[in-house]
Amino acid sequence: MPFDTLTISAIRDELSSQLLGGRVQRALRPTELSVGLEVYTGERVQLLLSAQPGEVLIIEDKLRRGVEAPSPLELLLRKYVRGARLTRIDQPDLERILTFRFEGEFGPVDLVCEIMGRLSNIILLDADGTIMEAAKRIPASINRYRTILPGGRYVPPPPQEKEHPLLLTPGLLRRMLEEGRAKQPLWRRLLQGVSGISPLLARELVFRVARDVEPTEMLSQEQLRDLVTEIVAMFRLPETHEWQPSVAGLVPDAPPQEYAAYRLTHLPGWKPVATIHEAIYIVRAASGSIDAYARVRQRLREAIIAQSERIETRRASLQRALVPEEEIEALKFQGNAILAMGWSIEPGQKDLVVSPADFGVEPGAVDATDSASAGLPEEMHIPLDPSLSPAENAQAYFEEYRKRQAANEQVPVLLAETKVQLDYFQQLLTEVELAEDRAQLDAVRAEMAEVGIGRAPKRKHSAEAGDPLTLRGPDGTPILVGRNSRQNDLVTFRRGAPNDIWLHAHGVPGSHVIIKSAGRPVDEETLHQAARLAARFSAARHEGRVQVDYTERRHVRHIKGAPAGMVTYTHEETLVVEPAAIVRSAQEE
Repeated sequence: MPFDTLTISAIRDELSSQLLGGRVQRALRPTELSVGLEVYTGERVQLLLSAQPGEVLIIEDKLRRGVEAPSPLELLLRKYVRGARLTRIDQPDLERILTFRFEGEFGPVDLVCEIMGRLSNIILLDADGTIMEAAKRIPASINRYRTILPGGRYVPPPPQEKEHPLLLTPGLLRRMLEEGRAKQPLWRRLLQGVSGISPLLARELVFRVARDVEPTEMLSQEQLRDLVTEIVAMFRLPETHEWQPSVAGLVPDAPPQEYAAYRLTHLPGWKPVATIHEAIYIVRAASGSIDAYARVRQRLREAIIAQSERIETRRASLQRALVPEEEIEALKFQGNAILAMGWSIEPGQKDLVVSPADFGVEPGAVDATDSASAGLPEEMHIPLDPSLSPAENAQAYFEEYRKRQAANEQVPVLLAETKVQLDYFQQLLTEVELAEDRAQLDAVRAEMAEVGIGRAPKRKHSAEAGDPLTLRGPDGTPILVGRNSRQNDLVTFRRGAPNDIWLHAHGVPGSHVIIKSAGRPVDEETLHQAARLAARFSAARHEGRVQVDYTERRHVRHIKGAPAGMVTYTHEETLVVEPAAIVRSAQEE
């Protein structure tokens, strides 16, 4: 669907919060009729302005040049915009236009993006409003009223001959609707008479007061007052910034096909989302069968895997540091042998040859009374430092013995720590794959930042863990499902009572599930439903059959020193179930 004026206003707010003050590092042309700007604001943000189709969006993928030969517009952008700072983003009243002000070495310039379907354009103006260049040149032979040519004066598009939405009264609205074609639905008459209203918005406004998408009868006086109130509130959103982005399908259970900067209450299955950018990406992903968050997932995935590889390298180093017990005990034997044979060692001697048999030990045997002699050879050559006395040589072997013995005691603890870290990273990877929207991905990103992987997201909603999924079993018992590490911790240790039933997919990362049974016997159907949910929200979700452990919550313990959601448990029993189908929001409480 094309951008309407309210969508563009919401986009302007999001662009302003992320880009203002940033410096343009790259300016390029991804396609014949688009401009790409990489803006640095502490991180690189990719801004795409396109005249076909008309749109202005922050995109996830790094901008690439798609047209080799630079256009006159691209050359001017390199000179005037690259290296400049973005200082303002403006939108004329009710217009589908955004103007970006850049201030750089060669003075201020404005980049005007007109987002009007097939009439969209991108125009570069100097400080006096003179056209420097445009993505589409429009000569007088095409448009006498409004030419777009270098050196000409920029003239905004002509205003619509409709009523201003903020100047409406119930009486004016009644006359306008009565003058429309009688057989047309009211939303279409509203569309034809009021500036800035799109077909989608017209339907939503009429539905909010008439509870019908396409009424043909005239509204009552009270409904007219309510409609004016709704219209005014909607068109004050650019001032109040109280956006409520949403997506919706056209029929129940359909993929999202519409998005808006407000709640689409007239469409079935509508749901709120965090930003208008997210709403746009969700609808485009649904129509193209692609993952709207593929790029975000990939970045998080790469960061987690890179950190896991570092921990794997450390674990391999620790494993190499482990010395077989017989080697450590051999050092002790060598020290004792040097002390025992010290009387025979000559000054400057570099080697001492001994036989374990001389000490009452069979070569190669394991002496149960003295593990120091375990597995020793028939003849042992003990290197000596000729500059040291026999006692000092013996002490050197004893010191190396104590050092390696201490290391062997510490390394298992460090190996256990690395295993917990690797298990946690596997849990994070599972959370990345299970995340259903940008807010859940940002919650994972915030978790990653807490353990030193990357930076926390800037948006206020991003770091929130959100609420666990809450459903009811066939017998009405509440079932709680954690969908990230923080939610897992919340579900298990704050929402779960000691005698509730706790479930988790066996041997793989996944969600903690709680059946709020409060010690009462759990219906078998409810137990199996909870087990299927635990399988669904786990790394084994694509398998046909999944083992799921369950136990009373009292038998679940947090791993000391581990991140949130990392636990051990005992007294478990196991079910084998098929993972639940995708859980729809309608099932949630």
